[in-house]
Amino acid sequence: MYSSTLRTAICLLSILTISIGCDENRLDVDVSQIEANVEIERIDQLWSNLTPVSYRTEHPRLLAEYPLAYTHYVEDVLQLGAVSDSNLFESIRSFTTHPDFAEVFTEVNAVYSDMDPIQAELDDAWKHYKLYFPNAIVPKHLLCVGGFNSPYIMTENEIGICLELFLGKDCKFYEYLQWPLYQRARMSPNHVVPWMMKGWLETDYPLMVETESRLLDEIIHQGKIFYCLDALFPKMPDSIKIGYTAEEMHWAITHESMVWTHFVDNELLFTTEPGLKGKFINDGPFTVDLVKESPSRMGHFIGWQMVREYMETQEIIDLQLLLETPADEILKKSKYKP
Repeated sequence: MYSSTLRTAICLLSILTISIGCDENRLDVDVSQIEANVEIERIDQLWSNLTPVSYRTEHPRLLAEYPLAYTHYVEDVLQLGAVSDSNLFESIRSFTTHPDFAEVFTEVNAVYSDMDPIQAELDDAWKHYKLYFPNAIVPKHLLCVGGFNSPYIMTENEIGICLELFLGKDCKFYEYLQWPLYQRARMSPNHVVPWMMKGWLETDYPLMVETESRLLDEIIHQGKIFYCLDALFPKMPDSIKIGYTAEEMHWAITHESMVWTHFVDNELLFTTEPGLKGKFINDGPFTVDLVKESPSRMGHFIGWQMVREYMETQEIIDLQLLLETPADEILKKSKYKP
């Protein structure tokens, strides 16, 4: 027979084990055996050293390797002319040697002198992606310097990443361009990969509704996307995933109940009126209709927490099934009430 002391010790150990189990993040899984084979190429460095001789081999190669992304980059992002234009090399040299952009190239090379962290984060993200979406094709990644107008180029099998938009919130170029402070806060290297994956998910899984979307549909859809980021980046702070500062994240967490009450009391969840929906899902310095201390897109934050509550009711984490689950079902089964 166990002594009372031993029984007490075993009981305490059992409670501790259960508590630890409850605190564990079930999205933090081992993906080391999954192969992603992420390919990245920095054409910003390649273009900086381009010569008439090397152009004759590198341009056709890039066009063959990244047919859609490279074409979109040249023709639409930089507007240098058609990829078939015989004078394209001169346009490229004019772009890379222009004093303003030469300075940008130098800054990008300084910030991204070591690509190992980006490579490692991409590898891990795509391993997690393939765990939940086993039939997914891992795209090739083209890293470049754009024209300060688009962070990513998304095609079916390729992604272009414009690095000049991720140089850090204190970058002098953003000051010259008078970029809003709320946007600069998420224009740093640690936002490159999560926001790229967010764009990829939104492209692969757009909001699908039979009739005009309600606020509920839109915030639940974004909640699903952010939950997918939870699964792809299980150790990443929530503030990075949603693009909030630490102060904004604190406000969102501490005022979650108040915002939800505002939605319910004003019967906003089922509105289809664009102006009303936009107040809670559009980007900006704060969420319209709330105090100026609030971060923007508080509707997305609420949708995210609702989806998290719903997924706690699910025995199996099936992201593909989640993305297909109707908003009304998630609202009902989550029993969300912060």
